[in-house]
Amino acid sequence: MTQTGQHRVIRDSVIVGLAMFAVFFGAGNLIFPPQIGFLAGTGWNAALLGLLITGMLLPVLSVVALGLRGGTVERLCAPIAPWFGSALLGVTMLGLAWLIAVPRTASVAFETGFRTLAPALDPEVGIWLFVPLFFVVSTYSALDRSRVIDRIGRVLTPLLLGLLGIIVIWSIVAPLGVPADTGAAAPFRLGLLTGYQTGDVFGGIMFGIIFIEAFRDRGYTPGPRYTAALWGMALVTFLGLFFVYGGLEFLGATGSGVLSSDVPQAGLLTALVGKLAGGIGANTLAVAVLLACLTTAVGATAVLGEYIQKWTRGRVSYRAGVLAVSLTSLVQAFGGVDYIVALAEPIFLLLYPVGIAIVILGLLPRRWLNDGVWKGATLVAILMGVYDLAASLAGKFGVALPASLQAMHDAIPLASAGFAWLVPAVLGGLIGGMVWKLSGQPDRCRTETDPLPAQ
Repeated sequence: MTQTGQHRVIRDSVIVGLAMFAVFFGAGNLIFPPQIGFLAGTGWNAALLGLLITGMLLPVLSVVALGLRGGTVERLCAPIAPWFGSALLGVTMLGLAWLIAVPRTASVAFETGFRTLAPALDPEVGIWLFVPLFFVVSTYSALDRSRVIDRIGRVLTPLLLGLLGIIVIWSIVAPLGVPADTGAAAPFRLGLLTGYQTGDVFGGIMFGIIFIEAFRDRGYTPGPRYTAALWGMALVTFLGLFFVYGGLEFLGATGSGVLSSDVPQAGLLTALVGKLAGGIGANTLAVAVLLACLTTAVGATAVLGEYIQKWTRGRVSYRAGVLAVSLTSLVQAFGGVDYIVALAEPIFLLLYPVGIAIVILGLLPRRWLNDGVWKGATLVAILMGVYDLAASLAGKFGVALPASLQAMHDAIPLASAGFAWLVPAVLGGLIGGMVWKLSGQPDRCRTETDPLPAQ
């Protein structure tokens, strides 16, 4: 690769990586890191490690896996079953992006951003003014899909990072206090499971195509240059997430001995920054919140519009799909942050094991796998997700699962850390791989495919 070529790869990696950071770092990513630090207190380091796995590393790797395995979810999941990728995409698009991610951006932007900037306005009146205006702006930005990445990567993200950087550096130079002993028994598990709520592993699987297509539009073709740009983009995104997540979690930890433990989830970050930097800091945060939520809304709406056009085979245009997403999300957003977070929890518990399993399989060398490994690991991950969903719903409704079933689950290695599904999924993959090899069936997973989606 020539020096000019290297400079171009670095430049494009930074632009697309910043855009990916902005799309990942949206509504949930603003409210969860400080909450984790606030609840973990002195255990914030262990909690950060858990969040690093599920909220930073795996989401970034999900886009890399997608880019290396054909560029689409259907190609990534082809070894499991021809229909599996489309089914997974449909469930996650409807259950996570449409019902959760896009509405949550507006709700958090209102509760953490707009209400800080307009404290005198009655919230009952303000929400009817702000939420429709938010979706007007995000819809306008998403309608011109050819410029979505450049708008986010060149303009919105640098401004967002600058504002958040001020808050993070301030919290380190002049911390609120010393992290308190909050009594959190398992801070690593707290960070790990709360990282699920960001939804970013599935965000990468669902929305990664827009970043892969951004490289294609810049003239990249399969080969070393494309692979280097893909990993460069991932590095830029990861570093941005680590800087901001770590800083916001540390801010929460330093406030664990300062603020009352009953601070509402949506108002915690505002309260922390208000204590740290007064009205100027709170207003700076409010602007950052609005930008973070807007960038996520724009990226998610654009991808949903693309898929609606694809699912309907062009009978619904991209523009009509974007408008449909915005209108339905507008209605859902009026439910508020707590309602949307409560709605999301069981969906994430069901889907995250299979999502992480697919990402890991997509990153492993092809020669290590056959289709049976994919099928066995995926099936077991789905079953473990069903158990997690059942346990969550049982707890919400005050129903106890059979004691023997709970004991079996708790005896699985890594169950206490929140990874009860991992060892069973590995065993499922090994058994599936052996059965598949003995059967002599052909392997889709070893078929080389174009890593860039067709236009």
